[in-house]
Amino acid sequence: MWPAYGQLVVVAAAALFLLSAGGLPQTALAKRGGDEVVSPQVSDICAHTPFPEMCRGTAGRHASKYPVIDNAAVLNMQVDAFARRAEQARKHVTEVSLGAPPQQIQALSFCDTMYMNSQDTIGAAERAITFKDKATANIMLQLAVQDFESCDRPFQQNGIINPMEKFDAELKEMANNCMALTNML
Repeated sequence: MWPAYGQLVVVAAAALFLLSAGGLPQTALAKRGGDEVVSPQVSDICAHTPFPEMCRGTAGRHASKYPVIDNAAVLNMQVDAFARRAEQARKHVTEVSLGAPPQQIQALSFCDTMYMNSQDTIGAAERAITFKDKATANIMLQLAVQDFESCDRPFQQNGIINPMEKFDAELKEMANNCMALTNML
């Protein structure tokens, strides 16, 4: 009985040493003065994306939901944030359409269709990522980028203000980050 107890003490002592020395995985978010800061793991992975600040800002918020922070986890965080942002864009289309001039309403309706298409392609990308099918995931994400770029065209062609411009720019950045993260799998 004592040898087993002795082994338990050694394991517990080693775990305490590793924890105090930083050898065990850190939690996804650390607290600093009441504020949440992005974990070093998320920050390191995001540093390899084309838009690291966007990655940290969107993925970092959801890191606490993942027991292990690796490339796949950060990709899933980013894709989840990407899908939610596309949904928010569709809601914004509805809001800004109220009382807008007819030409702008027509362009916004086109954007709504593009955002709806992008939600389908994001879903297809998520399924491809689940099966580690990088090629399909990247194609679907590229299609989503094309949808956001298509949304901008009617506004540019008609010289009218695009109330979706900020959403489109953010969504394109998020899609590009997702593609980079997919290639890291």
